[in-house]
Amino acid sequence: MSNVGIVGIGLDKLSVSQGSTALELSGNNFGNMLFTYAAHRQIDKSENVGFRNLDKAIDNNISKLLVPAANWINLKQDWGWLAEEIEQSKLPCVAVGLGAQLESLEEVSQVPEGTKRLLEVIAERSSALAVRGEFTAEVINKLGVKNVEVLGCPSLFSFGKLPKLRPQASNQRIRIGVGPTRYHLHKGNLKDKQQMLYRFAIREASSIYYQSEAYEIKLLSREDLSENEHQLAMSYYGFSNFSFFERALMEKGKYHTNLNSWLVDVAKDDVYVGTRIHGAIAATLAGTPPLLITHDKRTEELAESMCVPSINIMDFELNSLFQIEEIISTLDFAKYLRRAENNFKRFQQFYKVNDLSFKVDL
Repeated sequence: MSNVGIVGIGLDKLSVSQGSTALELSGNNFGNMLFTYAAHRQIDKSENVGFRNLDKAIDNNISKLLVPAANWINLKQDWGWLAEEIEQSKLPCVAVGLGAQLESLEEVSQVPEGTKRLLEVIAERSSALAVRGEFTAEVINKLGVKNVEVLGCPSLFSFGKLPKLRPQASNQRIRIGVGPTRYHLHKGNLKDKQQMLYRFAIREASSIYYQSEAYEIKLLSREDLSENEHQLAMSYYGFSNFSFFERALMEKGKYHTNLNSWLVDVAKDDVYVGTRIHGAIAATLAGTPPLLITHDKRTEELAESMCVPSINIMDFELNSLFQIEEIISTLDFAKYLRRAENNFKRFQQFYKVNDLSFKVDL
């Protein structure tokens, strides 16, 4: 019987790697694991085919390609090479979780031609492009591709079933897991709310989840770092003594090369707060209530399409985390789970229409 080829990162090799090597294998963001893992768990008879030499996939009894995508529609990446790979394979191809990382619709004209071609190629070979939210749908429509379906991110259904959240226990000290966003170390700005989140996390939180922060991931893995990197990091976090800083980061800092260990850790938290959508989804899969702080178009549209409990970063005040019980009481987790149920059914239908066997855990 023929198989479905998953076009994505290699989870097996990633799971036995660590530090900067693992970060590179993840596509420089461990959040990429979630939707890649979801594709393998959801689709019956699937196997990884990487990104290159897809024309050889048919020799391995592959009859269809599935692309678990991310925020690929942007101004920096030209995906023409992948469009060519898919064309040369001559196989049907389906994409899920596709997102746009643009500031506004005015930037659509600047999207690389190769990326436009990728959208056209996949749209020609499937019923529709399954995208993260309405903003991405608008972007793709303006690029001339009209068969688009808004489904959110498939990673919420990584185990083929609806997620459940634990009820918040009363009369206890709430353990807060924090997942901010920073791609490069810099001197910082005390008005930067992302930096404020990192400073809060290393002093007050139970856990800090790192997905793409190269310095912290290298430090946690005992890799060599320069004195300048140490000084930048201490300045960013507000430490003057490296021993104190290192001890705090080693105690609370976490990164994960496989989903199971991530879920084990975040299950220990009572609530997850952060600007990472896949941090919020990982928390949900572990039963931990999430609060997503939206900070760009991609997080805003996912919060909307999936009804993730959220607050815009412009409205977020760090001091509110010291009254986290009050915040939790205002969040509509029931709406989040209702939308998840609806999206779950729609994902099942989408896979069925595209002749993909969705493994549902009943």
